[in-house]
Amino acid sequence: MRKGILSILAIASMLAASSVVTAHPGNTDANGGHYCRTNCAKWGLQQGEYHYHNGGKASSSSSSSSPSQATPTYTAPKEEIPAGHIKVQLPSFNVVVNGQQVTNSTSKYLVIEYNEITYFPMTWNYTQALALDTNWNSDTGFVVRKTDNKAAKLNIDYGTPASKLYAKQPDFNVFVNDSWVDNSNEEYPVLVLNDVTYFPMTWKYAVEEFGLTIKFENNTFYISK
Repeated sequence: MRKGILSILAIASMLAASSVVTAHPGNTDANGGHYCRTNCAKWGLQQGEYHYHNGGKASSSSSSSSPSQATPTYTAPKEEIPAGHIKVQLPSFNVVVNGQQVTNSTSKYLVIEYNEITYFPMTWNYTQALALDTNWNSDTGFVVRKTDNKAAKLNIDYGTPASKLYAKQPDFNVFVNDSWVDNSNEEYPVLVLNDVTYFPMTWKYAVEEFGLTIKFENNTFYISK
């Protein structure tokens, strides 16, 4: 009989020990647990130890740890395009001028794309490679003409291109073969990017006005004189 009573007492003692962390007083947080601050040894805990109650997560951590928290989400700032400008982009295809591939990564004056149309910078080197004659002054504006000149090799202006691709329509007149261009009503207008005039290489301009040859195949835009 005495042996049975001792067994019962031993089982009761084990149950009491296993429920220590759920029996001591104190409010729990949103995770179902809290830190032990008072009489921790009495409950089988270390001072400052975090533990769970009432079926919470069955794990504990030291006072230097805290319950897991959701990782905060990052929202990228919205891009603000300057007033009066449009966003252009770099071509996702190759560009070849007179058999020579253009490399935007090392060129100061980029070939760009807008509304799925390739735009060329009307710099001296590009216009010579396309056998075009250009002139600009504050009174007349920008003038570009087709010539019978032989196309020159395209010499790249090496440098660091601008990181912001925000273009705008020119605030000066544009003439093509001495005819004024109503640029504001053009589907593919002449653009200005980083103070350089850009022309769209559409069939209308490239072929009909400038007498160039263009084609697109194998993810490459070809243009030649």
